[in-house]
Amino acid sequence: MNYKLEHKTIGFSTDPETNEERPGISGKFFIPSYQRGYRWTADEVTKLLDDIWKSAGQPYSLQPIVVKSIGTDTWELIDGQQRLTTLWLIFNYMQKNGYKRSGAAYNLEYATRPGSQAYLQQMDPAQAEQNIDYFHLYQAYQTIDTWVASAGPTDQAKEARVNRIYDYLSSSVRVIWY
Repeated sequence: MNYKLEHKTIGFSTDPETNEERPGISGKFFIPSYQRGYRWTADEVTKLLDDIWKSAGQPYSLQPIVVKSIGTDTWELIDGQQRLTTLWLIFNYMQKNGYKRSGAAYNLEYATRPGSQAYLQQMDPAQAEQNIDYFHLYQAYQTIDTWVASAGPTDQAKEARVNRIYDYLSSSVRVIWY
């Protein structure tokens, strides 16, 4: 077996030293049936956002994402689903609220939760009580909104916070890719 360990930035950016584009995380991530559903609470989501914020643009590595290639730019996600889903929710929040033009450069597909992929796109509060996965996804999304709102009462303060964390995600926050 041939294993490769590397770092990947979360989002796309330009390396300030080489001026080359960093690829970021992209592709399709297939979450197999043996994975539990998304279960992060407000505590874990807030801690992730706070940790990224406190990194202040310095190199910051998240816990590993363990994947297995199952096709061109398609990965079976063996470990790291909670983190990768939360990062996806953060990018989606930015896009839906007009802070950034593009969301995450990757997609999530669930083996046993067929409606979850569609729910991620819409985040309909009326459907949040339909099943436990939707409930936790929506709660995480609301936690992101609360965290952004804590920047201050003005739209400018919220936008400044989102822009800064987006810059951190694009340039200095990395996942250990295994």
